[in-house]
Amino acid sequence: MYQVTLIFLALLPLTSTSRPYDVSSNEISSFNDPDFSDLRNTQTLCRTFPGMNRKQMQLCRRMPDVTAAAIQGIDMAVHECQHQMKNRRWNCSSLEMRHGNPFAHALMSRGLKETAFAHSLASAGVLYQVTRSCSAGKLPYCGCDTRFVGSGEGFEWGGCSHDIKFGEGFAIDFLDSSEKSGRDAQARMNLHNKRAGRLAVSHYAEKRCKCHGMSGSCQLKTCWMQTPHFREVGNRLMEKFSLALEIRARNTNSGSVELVTRARSQFSTPRKKRRFPPQEELVFLEKSPDFCDADTRLDSPGTRERYCNRTSTGIDGCDSLCCGRGYNIRLERRTEWCNCTFHWCCYVRCQQCHSSQWVNQCK
Repeated sequence: MYQVTLIFLALLPLTSTSRPYDVSSNEISSFNDPDFSDLRNTQTLCRTFPGMNRKQMQLCRRMPDVTAAAIQGIDMAVHECQHQMKNRRWNCSSLEMRHGNPFAHALMSRGLKETAFAHSLASAGVLYQVTRSCSAGKLPYCGCDTRFVGSGEGFEWGGCSHDIKFGEGFAIDFLDSSEKSGRDAQARMNLHNKRAGRLAVSHYAEKRCKCHGMSGSCQLKTCWMQTPHFREVGNRLMEKFSLALEIRARNTNSGSVELVTRARSQFSTPRKKRRFPPQEELVFLEKSPDFCDADTRLDSPGTRERYCNRTSTGIDGCDSLCCGRGYNIRLERRTEWCNCTFHWCCYVRCQQCHSSQWVNQCK
């Protein structure tokens, strides 16, 4: 085993693939690719981040700090997507920020369930991260929600309630701008799913309280409103993904397009055929492919060389994940940090631990 010392420098944010999801900083510290090093500086952000449309560029120049928080929210959403989809054939890997702007990928312009999930999670991530950055005092344009003041039933409003309205407004301006007219079915679908993502955050804001008094007597209780943890948001949207509604587009008399749920069977009544999808549900327009093989039309890498569980009969099992191609078993040597200890001040000393493990990889 080898010992290494990790020294923390205040001006050089460290990155980690296992970083916490409740990041409150507005610094874009999660980019590991050298090509994105300029994104750490909000002054160069508007010139260096690829794929922004005209409205996003205008927002970026006017509010670079908020835009930086929004992009960090998108990056956080991609990592949450990878967590939620890690056992599925499509696992969000092609949407990583090191590959460029996630919204520029081919799958994001399709009508699939996976597209719906990715759009909803990205919209939720922007709302979440901008709101958290506001409450942490990192942004000059926003702060705490001042609506929660005075006394409630057995408590006093205090602390810093999260200004979800500001985060929601910026998420709409930043992400919905390219599809605001909603004149085609794809745009309507994307707008619907982005709204569902924001609702997964705003509808589940929760009251948190802290007791004050001798020996925890709670003579005075101070409360504030805050967003749910992002893992909870991801779990909720994953449930919506599993129950996503297939829809179809219908032209209206005014020339616009509206979405209605597709009849589940030929015996459905006309009334049910015209049902509008609920705002909080995810919707899709086309059936998903099997994602077994690499497909450049979707930027999908397929499942070859993916790790699988040969004892599982679920979606992570080798039979399902490898699409019937079979799998190889091999001994893999792994190296990871272990036995880390913090030393004052300010560095962490870790050891490198080596282990060997039998793994299964799809052919």
